[in-house]
Amino acid sequence: MTVFVAEHHKDEVNCIVLSPDEKTFASISAHATMYVCDSETGHCISGPFKLRNPDFSRLLDRADACFNPDGNLILVKYCYYKTLSCPAIVWNIEKGEEVFQIEGFDFVFIHSGCNEGKIASMHWIDEDGSSIRKMPSVHQRRPTRIMVKLWDIGNGISHRLFEMNGITVAQFSPNGKYLAAERQSESIVELWNLEDGKITHQFLHPSDDLSSLHFSPTNYYLTAAFRTLFRKYLRRLDTQEMVSFDLDVKNILLAVIHSSHINRIFVPRDETVEIWEVSTTGSNIIFKTEPLTVRRITSICPSRDGHRLLVGSGDGSVRMLDLEDLRSNEPITQDDTDGQRIIALSPSGKTVAIGSQQSTHIGLSGAATYIELRDTATWELVGPRDVEDGYAVAFSSDDNRIAVWSGSPVIIRDINHPKNRLSFDPCPGRSVYNKEAAFQTCNDLVICAKPFFDEISGLLQVWKVKDHTECTFSLDINMDKDSDIFLAPDGLTVIILRPTSCYSWNHDTAQFDPFHFADEAHLGGSWMAYSPDGKFFACRSPKDNDVRVWDTRTGQLCRKLTTMFDVIAIALSPALNGISYGDRLIALRDERTGTTTLFDVHTGHLYAQRWDSGWPMAFIQDGTKLMSRHPTRIYDIADIAAKHRNAPHEYERVQEDGWMMGQDNELLFWVPLENREVLCPSQVRTIGGRPTKVNFSKFKFGTEWAKCVDQEWLKELEERGKWVGKLLE
Repeated sequence: MTVFVAEHHKDEVNCIVLSPDEKTFASISAHATMYVCDSETGHCISGPFKLRNPDFSRLLDRADACFNPDGNLILVKYCYYKTLSCPAIVWNIEKGEEVFQIEGFDFVFIHSGCNEGKIASMHWIDEDGSSIRKMPSVHQRRPTRIMVKLWDIGNGISHRLFEMNGITVAQFSPNGKYLAAERQSESIVELWNLEDGKITHQFLHPSDDLSSLHFSPTNYYLTAAFRTLFRKYLRRLDTQEMVSFDLDVKNILLAVIHSSHINRIFVPRDETVEIWEVSTTGSNIIFKTEPLTVRRITSICPSRDGHRLLVGSGDGSVRMLDLEDLRSNEPITQDDTDGQRIIALSPSGKTVAIGSQQSTHIGLSGAATYIELRDTATWELVGPRDVEDGYAVAFSSDDNRIAVWSGSPVIIRDINHPKNRLSFDPCPGRSVYNKEAAFQTCNDLVICAKPFFDEISGLLQVWKVKDHTECTFSLDINMDKDSDIFLAPDGLTVIILRPTSCYSWNHDTAQFDPFHFADEAHLGGSWMAYSPDGKFFACRSPKDNDVRVWDTRTGQLCRKLTTMFDVIAIALSPALNGISYGDRLIALRDERTGTTTLFDVHTGHLYAQRWDSGWPMAFIQDGTKLMSRHPTRIYDIADIAAKHRNAPHEYERVQEDGWMMGQDNELLFWVPLENREVLCPSQVRTIGGRPTKVNFSKFKFGTEWAKCVDQEWLKELEERGKWVGKLLE
């Protein structure tokens, strides 16, 4: 996708703009340095130009720029925080010199009509017609009067075009044809023609506090954003068509493209760019770039046909991306699922249930959560997506049925024949949440839930599910408002935390009996997980932060892992029969470094480590693959192990407390504070900075640590102690 990477700037790129013919582009950095480059190669055509900052006493937040119709002049606007008037400079890029300076709130070159080539400027003014520069204080009224001026490039002379009263938000279109303005307290956006100063259109918008108006680069669309709503409204100017979409993009400047009946929204995130398609029938993400920078994305500029995208970043680079092959019907892949969460895996690992939040209908204010069933090998949808708001999801042992407990009823349907459904209400008249569900091997369904605060007991039931449903076991369990409940995937073990109580299924009596785990005091903490077969349970202890693994059939402690990092996610594998590594693996994610580490549960030895592998959720397909929840991806365990063996030190880091860890999670040596950030493995080449070299010639091991003490200092300390002792005598 990357056409080129231009690395002319040395600091953050605040602005990128394409010329009218899109053959060149200008980029401006935070330190007011501008380059003009070829948009095919990224090579510098002219520059660098050190733009004069008219106000050195204030921090430059960003810059905006636009070309004149001939492409030989650039208008650069300096943007300062909380101001109503900023300086702008017209720059001749052929001569490399400044033409003149003006001030105002917004500026644009006019690209057509009798005023082509001139500059339109907008100014907030008071009752006397004087320009207002500063944002009013809390106790002052914000100005609502605007004056529009027209500037002649040749002589720098301006004249007044028209004035408007009662305005709260206003913005010029990129071609200088229109001015969009919101009328105060009327929820109306007016479109003014700069040629004659008359209103051409009026648009109603929701009665919410409008925060900004923004035109698309193609001048087709006007985007309205609000201070309290995630919903954005797009108004097509020529056909009056209105579409809307829900997206959390507060304080992010969107780029909207209309081309060949396709509306694309470019959304810059920290290190990626999302591309959405929006129409009257809905909105969906069609593409998400791979991480583009080592620092955040600071500016974007798409071409008018949407086939190319310029991306500026905080490291000073400008990238040109080729997007011509993107298609509107391209499905979401497992790499593009930030809005999704894994809820459950089928026993075979072939199907995953995912909660996906999307708008139900354009024009409605909310979004619904759908349960999607996807094939873990192809990531294709399996069956319809027709169950809303799924909280507890369980697969039957034969993978043929799925149970979804969302509202009051529990719905059980045949995956291959979705119309075949059963439903029942497990707790009529009771309000519960923190719901769990699991099928036993006989396909009986176990459900449990935590009550709301006005209830005194939790719910644990077993339902026989065949052609009808019948409750065969019910138990009220003592729980308080801070309790958590965890049901094993096989429906045979239930663990209640705060206060701790455990139940195990008795096959002979067909009921749940109280059960105890060894070292039961260490059950709890923030992170825990069952193995997919339900035979093992792991959690991070709230007492010592070690991770413990128990056998749920016997309650015996199988393994205690003393980790030197902050565990925030745990995944246990099923039995790995016939595979070269141990019987089971456990995956732990380190919050500080984002590393996922795999240990052998049987021996406790480190098996493999992967950097930036996402949030481990579950092992699938006989433990040969690991699925991460965010982002939703599937990793092959053998590949992770092979990469770890080939580069055993690639991801090693000094722990926060200074200890360097070995391959089997053992302590090797302690590193002083001043050397921790610059200590690198021997394979890494360090350029610049202050590298550290460790000299082991005087290394002391184990009980020999006392020999590291300065003997002269120790002798002085002993003599001082004797002197103090004599004084005390």
